[in-house]
Amino acid sequence: MTRRSLGLFWVLVSLLVFLLGHPSTLALGFGKESIADTQISADLVFPDYLERDGIIHNYEQQVRQSPDSFLLLRLLADHYLKRFRERADVEDLLRAEQAARRSLALQPRHNEGASMLLASTLLSQHRFQEALQVVTDAEKLTATDQLASLKASIQMELGDYESAHQFLQTLTSESEDNSGHNAVLARYLELTSHLSVARQQMDSAMQQMDEFYTNPAETRAWFHVRAGDLSFLAGDLARSEQRYREAITLFPHDVAAFTGLARLYAAQHRWQASLEAANQGIEWVPLVETLAYKADAQQALGDSSGAAATQDLIEVVARLSQVKGIYDRALAVYYSEHGVHLPEALEIAQREVAIRDDIYAEDTLAWAAAANGQWQTAQRATRQATRYGTEDPLLRFHRGMIALHSGDRETAIQQLSEALRLNPQFHHKYAAEARQVLADLSPTKVES
Repeated sequence: MTRRSLGLFWVLVSLLVFLLGHPSTLALGFGKESIADTQISADLVFPDYLERDGIIHNYEQQVRQSPDSFLLLRLLADHYLKRFRERADVEDLLRAEQAARRSLALQPRHNEGASMLLASTLLSQHRFQEALQVVTDAEKLTATDQLASLKASIQMELGDYESAHQFLQTLTSESEDNSGHNAVLARYLELTSHLSVARQQMDSAMQQMDEFYTNPAETRAWFHVRAGDLSFLAGDLARSEQRYREAITLFPHDVAAFTGLARLYAAQHRWQASLEAANQGIEWVPLVETLAYKADAQQALGDSSGAAATQDLIEVVARLSQVKGIYDRALAVYYSEHGVHLPEALEIAQREVAIRDDIYAEDTLAWAAAANGQWQTAQRATRQATRYGTEDPLLRFHRGMIALHSGDRETAIQQLSEALRLNPQFHHKYAAEARQVLADLSPTKVES
């Protein structure tokens, strides 16, 4: 891989840290390796995040001395974006956007790295169409596999899975050795009902990242978190826990990993462990989703006053975090699941669909509409959310329960059974509810 290609690769990987018709065949070149059994030792981690402030300070000084250097501005944008990933400070995201724009203004051609950085900052602000336009413009100047992978990622965020599939098929065989490309491919496979192969693909990408000690710790951790998420969907809870813990070994501030553990432990009704994991994540960044698991754990442990205080904090964080809608979806999910602020949950979900009509925006809308008693909207949205057969038990549960309310007994049994088949412990409350509904409808359909 050339130095130029290596730079573009890191920008694509940085983007993927943000992210996350049913084709009959997939000519995409995925591997057939078995699920890896990787273990991470702390002495094999390069703690670059500890030096981030110093690196940024150095580049800021150099940019002041050489304000017309497109390369220095691009490098500075890259490190601002890395620090945003590590600390979730939106100001760093805006700094990265400004530096990337300045780099492109100075060097519009042969500067794909700056285009990809700019697209990544826009994606993180949920400015999806702007991000897509940036990549499309860059492709007109220089078409590369990295830009194609990035475009496919953006198209999946927008719900255009057919176009994403077409772009993934155009990539060269060299891309198969690129962990960033493999992660994009794993996401596509996950969303289009190929969960088992997606797990294989993601583990392959994770192993590629772990081969080099100097790869950024937070980025390496992201690959482990994604592998953990896919394992959870498949009901492989032991492997999921392992992956999340590996991510924390790599990057001790990894809020996504702590949130994943809090969800996993809640699903197992290991409430004290869930509370501890949520608290550790909140210590770094108080996300709505992580706080929600804390509140649920406190309630389950009998700490009603603590749960109420956490719920109040969620409201504060929600108000402070709604910078250009970045955290809207998580808030709509929380409101819908807990039966609070339901009209606002529906409004948020509708806004999400307008911004990016992907599978999970439709699912959020379906459940929010159901919570508000708008069953026709719920039926339409849940059919859209499951139209590719995505093997996510929560999507299947939502469709099953909406079908049940609509009098479609057959679909309800089919979808609820599939949710439990995928992961018998997919949710701390809904898994038991699915079992009870199936027992009432058809006892022979209940999974053990």
